[in-house]
Amino acid sequence: TIINKNVTGSSTTVIDYTTIKKSSYKTIGDLISKFSGVNFENLYYGTDAKTSVRMRGFGEQASRNILILVNGIRLTDMTMGGANLSSINVDDIYEIEIIKGGSAGVLFGDGATGGAVNIITKNPNFVRDQFNFKTSLKSFSSKSKSFSYTKRINNFVVQSFASEEDTQGYRENSKFKSDIFNFDVSFLKDPTNRYFAKLNYSEQLTEIPGNITLTDFYTRPRYSRTPEDFGTEKVNSISIGSQNILDTGTRFSNVFKFEDKDQTTSALSGTRYILAKTNLETSTLSSNISKNQELNNIDLDSKLGLDVFSSAYRAIGNDYYQVKYNNVATQTIIEPFGIFKFNHSSIESLDYEIGFRYHYYELDTDNYTTKTSLSSDDRQNYAWSIGANYNLRTGENIFTHISRAYRAPRLDEIISLISPSPTHSYIKHQYSNDIELGYEVIGDKQRFKTSVFRTLIKNQIYLNQSTFKNENFDPSIHQGLEIEFDQYIYDNLKLKSNATYIDSHFTKGNEKGNETSYVPRISGNMSLNYDLDSYTDTSLEYKYMGKQRAGNDPTYILPKSKSYQIIDFNISHKIKNFKLKVSINNILNKKYYTNLIKGSSWSGNKPYAYPQPGRTLFLGFESTF
Repeated sequence: TIINKNVTGSSTTVIDYTTIKKSSYKTIGDLISKFSGVNFENLYYGTDAKTSVRMRGFGEQASRNILILVNGIRLTDMTMGGANLSSINVDDIYEIEIIKGGSAGVLFGDGATGGAVNIITKNPNFVRDQFNFKTSLKSFSSKSKSFSYTKRINNFVVQSFASEEDTQGYRENSKFKSDIFNFDVSFLKDPTNRYFAKLNYSEQLTEIPGNITLTDFYTRPRYSRTPEDFGTEKVNSISIGSQNILDTGTRFSNVFKFEDKDQTTSALSGTRYILAKTNLETSTLSSNISKNQELNNIDLDSKLGLDVFSSAYRAIGNDYYQVKYNNVATQTIIEPFGIFKFNHSSIESLDYEIGFRYHYYELDTDNYTTKTSLSSDDRQNYAWSIGANYNLRTGENIFTHISRAYRAPRLDEIISLISPSPTHSYIKHQYSNDIELGYEVIGDKQRFKTSVFRTLIKNQIYLNQSTFKNENFDPSIHQGLEIEFDQYIYDNLKLKSNATYIDSHFTKGNEKGNETSYVPRISGNMSLNYDLDSYTDTSLEYKYMGKQRAGNDPTYILPKSKSYQIIDFNISHKIKNFKLKVSINNILNKKYYTNLIKGSSWSGNKPYAYPQPGRTLFLGFESTF
């Protein structure tokens, strides 16, 4: 709805279908990291597995504070693991909404204190019969192929997708293999009533090379300290739902999704194998009603809804000493919400919006072997938002937004069930107060946008590097400035650029004055997009990432990680139903790493990092019929 696409008074970015189609050879993480205020952590090059999206000052804790959703249904689950973006079919995406700051908390609820990324898939009402085949080759013996098929049969639309990806990876022990299959059926009763069912399957193997010392980075960057570690993930899900529009313009949306996720992690420590097998079953119900109506010269967009999440988790395995464990947990979250957007006919230049969401949370953990309770917890919280947009003149406006958001502690922040003797920690819910002020002007040939923001976070859930336990740090501040500038130099040549300044630090506690780990003060992107003709387009892209504070380093023993700059070149050419794509990434062959981490004191406080490759090549072929 319009409420999702343009949160009144907030800096919301929508990546449109044209941009996604031109960038379909990129990973989703790489695509969204081209926009202001958004960084993308990629530990192992070339895939969105083992990654997280960072936004507005959330670095090390990003996977727990930035919510990832598909059509408003969350991918982020009850554990600390980030959402697996590599399981999403890029070709099925219509647009991507990036909602920055706490305003996402009212829209989507728990875990959106720093923002949210909502991936919108294509509407079956507007797809055509089509068969699509794609194949590609990349550096490091990387290859992929995919098939998609869309067919309309009377009032039914059938969509299927299958893909296979395989790469040896840049480093030793960094193989990645992925198989995905999706099957969707939609019944279009009429143009305003749709019913659907979706089946999704994915299976992935990820070898885990781990981080290496900076000495190894400069002498043997492909080296793996963990030559036998790996993880597997198998996910099955089914979704059923409906979307209905009444004659009055009232819209109803109902979705139920059940997902079963099996994960295995194997690690070799010395001469002993550590094994963990987990199963997570999650049921999601999302129901909402939205309507546009006139009330006493007020144009009102309203959205009321209810989100319910119920999860069951089991962990089975053995620790370093070969002691076995079998622990279980259940979680329930219930969140009713309402959002209202107003425009007065007497003040047509002003739009404003208010929203509220209530949060009920319940978590129970048990030792399945001894049939004893480990913990039982229930909490309540809430989020609210107020935003306004004022049009100074056509194409020029100022916007402002204040909000409160929250997040519940993840299961493995409270208690690690991958242990024979789990220890429970009492952790309060985190919440934040957020304010933003911005200005935007859009002309025929150019666009300029800037916004300043400040977030005060109370009870921030953070790993205490002294005790190695997750605790509440109170408070911390995230503040900064974002600037975006786009300009058509010629009709077929466009400049796009953005820059972000962020100051993210703790104001009290053990890390008072310390900057948040993995948050660059300055970052930016720039691209030149040139269309040679109606069949050929090219782009030259530049990324800058500033210095970042190391992780696990509360006393600043290590210097910050080095900044780096990357330049990519892309070209695609279309001949009838065929398209050829070529990409050269890191043209200048820069040597860089991500996520600098301080080792333990017994290892001499050595610096460790995740090395990234130099120049890489991509060749892709696509045919559509």
